[in-house]
Amino acid sequence: MEQPVRVRASLRIVREDKLFGPGVAQLLEGVEQLGSLRRSAARMEMSYNKAWSVVHGCEEQLGFALLERRIGGAGGGGAVLTARGKEMLTRYRAFEREAHRTLDEMAARHFAGFLE
Repeated sequence: MEQPVRVRASLRIVREDKLFGPGVAQLLEGVEQLGSLRRSAARMEMSYNKAWSVVHGCEEQLGFALLERRIGGAGGGGAVLTARGKEMLTRYRAFEREAHRTLDEMAARHFAGFLE
């Protein structure tokens, strides 16, 4: 029996410009796990400058900070998600899961019997 048809979609929240999407979500998840935007970016094979630019651009569009940066010192610097940053990430991932379920259901309805 063949696998059902599914949809792969990259979902971005936009107004005039992109507010939030999968790239910044992945960066923020990396910060949660690694405690550093630099390490999160490196894991994604992205330069720190690019990562900072992506996060800063989202923060400007959203109107609130996603990260709280910690200046280096003896223990080194790092970053943590702000409360609103965590909430944005949680809401985006929940939205993404629900949207993918809905898209898969639509694909099943529209292509059932046709792509079997």
